[in-house]
Amino acid sequence: MTLSQEIAQKRRLLRAEYGGLMSTTDLIHELGFSSRGATLKAARELDIPSTLISGRRRYDTDIVAQRLVERRGMS
Repeated sequence: MTLSQEIAQKRRLLRAEYGGLMSTTDLIHELGFSSRGATLKAARELDIPSTLISGRRRYDTDIVAQRLVERRGMS
């Protein structure tokens, strides 16, 4: 499976689970951290930008999918 196919597959899975935007709690679950601080640090390191909506951080599901697949390929 090519990288773009893997990203598309992960994108479909995440969108089915979370919709188009993910909360910090959703990101904690997907990244596998137990603390909010570690998750926010990892999001910055993975270059996953957040958008403030009504005072809460939201993350674009498509970008999260892409970064997770790219990170998996680097391991």
